[in-house]
Amino acid sequence: MENKFRYLKIAVPTKSLIVVDLKNDRIDGQIAACVLQGIINRDQENKIYVTNTYCYDNKKGGATQVQIADRFLDSLFSDLPTERLTPVNDVNWPGFRALLRRFAEHIKGLVIWDPHLEQATIEAATTVAAQTDGLVVSPKLAQALSEYNFPVIVDFRNLAFTNNIDCLDWLIENWFEKACHKLAFTWSHMTTDEKSWGAANKDYVVAMKLFTYYLDITDDNESAYYAKVLRRYLPGTPILGWTDERWADALFAKLGYFMVPYISVENLTVHSSFPATTGKQSDPQPAAINHNGVYIAFFIADGDNLLHSMIYEPDIIMSSSSYDQIPMTWIINPGMVDLAPRLFNWYYDRLGQQEFGAMLSDGHPHSDRYQAFKRYCEFCEYYLSRAGMLTLKQMEESEAVGWNVQPYVMNSGYAGICPKGIGPYDYHMDANTFHIGSVELVNADSIRRLVRQAPTKGPLFFSVFCGTAVVDQPTIVQSITEQLKQTESEDGVSYYFLRSMDLGATYRAWLATSSKK
Repeated sequence: MENKFRYLKIAVPTKSLIVVDLKNDRIDGQIAACVLQGIINRDQENKIYVTNTYCYDNKKGGATQVQIADRFLDSLFSDLPTERLTPVNDVNWPGFRALLRRFAEHIKGLVIWDPHLEQATIEAATTVAAQTDGLVVSPKLAQALSEYNFPVIVDFRNLAFTNNIDCLDWLIENWFEKACHKLAFTWSHMTTDEKSWGAANKDYVVAMKLFTYYLDITDDNESAYYAKVLRRYLPGTPILGWTDERWADALFAKLGYFMVPYISVENLTVHSSFPATTGKQSDPQPAAINHNGVYIAFFIADGDNLLHSMIYEPDIIMSSSSYDQIPMTWIINPGMVDLAPRLFNWYYDRLGQQEFGAMLSDGHPHSDRYQAFKRYCEFCEYYLSRAGMLTLKQMEESEAVGWNVQPYVMNSGYAGICPKGIGPYDYHMDANTFHIGSVELVNADSIRRLVRQAPTKGPLFFSVFCGTAVVDQPTIVQSITEQLKQTESEDGVSYYFLRSMDLGATYRAWLATSSKK
């Protein structure tokens, strides 16, 4: 059995784009549009490209969320012929109706969800639609499409499921066998109200015929039921989508799987249709060795989440006047070499004095799940090599992952709302890997306090988590570095600001120097 996990790509390349704006569509229309996008983009050269889908997790949705698909048309896809569909004069579904006019002949029928069990039946309907080329619709939208005389493939109202587990049992029995098992998928917050996390990922799920479902992971009975689904996949299989990490990380690790958050990212069936790529960065550069030196690598996360790698971080890089003023490490998902090769190349075209480091997932299989953990480490090695990345960000069991993967730098632990991993002064070498703990950036005084409280003399090495790119981190960091430089005489130190790979190179150089004394 094949045990090497890779992200799935759209086999038919994109030759032109048909762009539809979904800003004024209800959520049920956006669901239908993204499902139709998956059906068409699976095997058509002229692909649907959507803009302005809604996601509450993306900075509370609506006017406040980051919308980047229109900018990608200019920065990534300007060489492609592009047609913008004119919205239909429809108060509920203007964008979807425009798509339907063009692509109705490709729809084999309707899969109608049950509003009384919304999240579970929307996901179940998506699994069914992926295998039947059906359209996932609400009862109201189904009624509005009566003029088309589409046959009904499944009407979940007639099945009258009363809970998520009953719906999932039916889905497994009838629709799991013919689904794609190379990647797992689960999704939550798929509602049709203002708290909805949206339909943007449904194009990829449908195109790849993934098995998608919903369970409430905060409920003990439903959380335990994840095992019934996941044990049907090879241990170590990546789980795309989302379910709350406060419960999922530990549960999936125990079962031998890991989650790759895939939230709010539009058009993955377009992004992944281009030839895969590779990356190469400049070699690590050690700084001058100074006994009173404080060497700091600032990094931005959480790039394992495609929402950050494909929306938040490009947005800040595009908009910040301070980008590339201070050396920093941006943690992104190296799987973009397959999932979004043009965007990956766009990042590397903007390297300057920045570094792009890797984060593969939110958690990973426990190291005592031997086969699952081994496959996860192979997954890491493969994408680190392809992406040309030397720094790996790992929140859990970073020592075990470091020994097996041997990146140049292992950025260990997590310094956000749930601190974990090794501490700020615990940097060390093992074999070829420099391990460095993370601390959270608050302000210049918090870094100065770390310097004063250091338990040993000599040069200090800090990996500082700035936060995520939901705000202009380069400008914040630039201001803090200016404040720190102004305090050097008072503190009796010299500050050096480096990429993570250069921090690792400097530590190695210091070890070599100190060992000769």
